Order: sequence, then structure tokens, then C-alpha cells
Amino acid sequence: MTAVLLTERAGAPGKVNLFFAAGPPRSDGYHDVASLYCAVSTGETVTATLTRGAGTTVGVAAVPGSLVAQQLDRGTFSLDAVPTDGSNLAVRAAEAVLTRFPPLAGGLHLQLDKAVPVAGGMGGGSADAAAALVAVNRLAARVSREPELDDDALLELAAGLGADVPFALTGGAAVGTGTGSRLRPVAVGATLHLVLVAAEAGLSTPAVYAELDRLRADQDVPAPRLPGDLEAVLGAGAAGELAPLLANDLQAAALSLAPQLGPVLAAGAAAGALASFVSGSGPTVAHLVADAAAAEDLADVLRGQGAPALAVRAP
Repeated sequence: MTAVLLTERAGAPGKVNLFFAAGPPRSDGYHDVASLYCAVSTGETVTATLTRGAGTTVGVAAVPGSLVAQQLDRGTFSLDAVPTDGSNLAVRAAEAVLTRFPPLAGGLHLQLDKAVPVAGGMGGGSADAAAALVAVNRLAARVSREPELDDDALLELAAGLGADVPFALTGGAAVGTGTGSRLRPVAVGATLHLVLVAAEAGLSTPAVYAELDRLRADQDVPAPRLPGDLEAVLGAGAAGELAPLLANDLQAAALSLAPQLGPVLAAGAAAGALASFVSGSGPTVAHLVADAAAAEDLADVLRGQGAPALAVRAP
């Protein structure tokens, strides 16, 4: 009889920042932010499997049809860029969970099915970590026959892994403050429709923040805050009214480091997008459009021009 290996699978969404304001650098090098996170309908899946070996191993694959798969097809990305050692945030997440349980009688394999571009400003690594927290929690509880860690415990672990990991764990839409990890859920009155466009190369988040600080070196940077009417407009669900409120302090820095993003942003406006913006630290560009049909049409046009593009819903 063939032994059945215990397996648990979990998913977590990618995100866009519909609004992002960053304050001046703090003494610890971080920045206080005011961010409006919104999950999107493309994300990461992690499958955790108990193995007969020892230690943690990692496998990586692209989700068919995803932005990552399109990047692979165009030769602008390689799965070799995803670390498979202890530096991978999913491995760190798994190890964090396992410290709360008795040692596994065997090893652990994490299979990462990637749909979110690496270093793309969409929180792909954070989504891997969030999905690993959930999958390994379930697996370790089954193996040890102990209760699963509750949501509060997982959020505590998520906050220790990175600023975007708590949101990847909760999804939906939320205002993030502090470094982005203090979350307050917000209502979205209607589904938003976006077209995401992946770049040929990623951007380092620390490098983008460093460029932001350089660009604003002579400015009196205010404390970050959301526009007063942003949440009300989001709750009303009118994409046309939301569009002029979308902004990202990191966009100028991303464009400075990757000026090729300029034509990508302009392509959305030329095609009738309600708004076009860089997501987070970039370089993924998001185009907000009126409805699902407009999203599919714009994605088709952009793919026809050679860009990796995908129509998504948010949240």
C-alpha cells in the first residue's frame, strides 16, 4: 500500500495600494505610511506537505495564464529568481508556525504556485508568507493533534514577517498605518475592475524608498494621511468618483528608477482608463476601468502590444 503524505493547501491574494502616502524617514530607517490596501482576484497558493526527509524544501511553479506565466512566456522572468532557501518569506513563515508546535516527525515541503509578479509592488512574497502561515498551521495541528493557532496568533506572526503580510492574511480592503501593518478594515461598495501590467524587471522596495527620500530631500514632508472623503467614496462604490482620489507617493520614485513605466501609465489613459497608477513600490501598473468588459478589452489590447496584462477584480 502506498503511504499517503499529509498535505494542506492555502491561498492568499495579491494587492494593490489604491492610495499610498509615506512620511519622512524615521530614526529606525522605516517610514510611517497611510495606505489603502485592496486585495485582487489573483494570488498565491502554498501547498505544505509532510515529507520523509528532514528540513524544509521549496518548489516553485507559475499559475497558467497569470502575469508570472506571461512573463515566463516573454522571457522577462525566470522562476530561478525565487529563492528556495531560508531567505524565502514562506520558509520563514513556516518556521515561525512550527515553533508553536511539537517538532514534526519528518520534513516539510512547500510548493509555491505563483501568480503575482516578484518584486512587483503587489505583495507576492507577503502572500506566499500568509498562505504558508495558514497551510503549515493546519498541517502542524493535524500532525501533532493539537489545536490550530487562532487568527490573533497568526496575525502576530504575520506582523513579525513584514509590513504587508498581515494584510495578505486578512484580504479585503483595509487602511494600513504605522509601517502598514496596523490594519483597519474598510467597506467597498462595489467590485472594482482593474487591469494589471507587469514590468520586465522588478524594483527593490528599499531602493524605491531611498529614491523617494532623495527626491524629497529639500521638502518638508507632512505626516501621512488619507484624503478625508476617500473611504466614503470607496464605500459608495462609484469607480468614476474614486479615480481622482487615487495617489501613490512612491510612484515618482518608481518612475525615476524605471522611466519605462511612463508609457505604460500613458497607455491606460489613451485607452480610456479612469485612472492609472503604480502599485506600491512598483513596478506593476494598475489601470482602473469602468467594468469587467472594459477590463478584458484593455487587457487584450495591452497583451497585443506585447505587455503581460491581466484583468482582475478588487477586492
